[in-house]
Amino acid sequence: MTLSLVYRLNGLIGLIWAASMWLTPEMMATQFQFESTPDMVTMGQYLGTTMLFVSVMFLMLPNWTSAEQLKKATMPLILLQVFYLLVQLFHISTEAIPSGGMQYFSVGLTIVFILLFYWKSRS
Repeated sequence: MTLSLVYRLNGLIGLIWAASMWLTPEMMATQFQFESTPDMVTMGQYLGTTMLFVSVMFLMLPNWTSAEQLKKATMPLILLQVFYLLVQLFHISTEAIPSGGMQYFSVGLTIVFILLFYWKSRS
């Protein structure tokens, strides 16, 4: 497994999230025990578009940079993912979102990607 592959896998997961936000916003709201309102659907689609942009960046960054540049770009992205992880854990711990299998899977997946990014950027 290469650092480029880790970037692409992370981007692929993001594309799945973006598609979920766009195509099934009611399901996404229900997953977090939020009421699905027209405003919530609009916000979900807006955030899905943002997730699409970020995901495409992760997918394409290996094509746009050299291997050395990709390694340099990785540490700031790891720090952003750690921040994202802390926000997830904060929302779970304060019960702003329910704790459960999907949230713990998301936390675990985030940790796996942080570790893979770190490991592959150092080799």
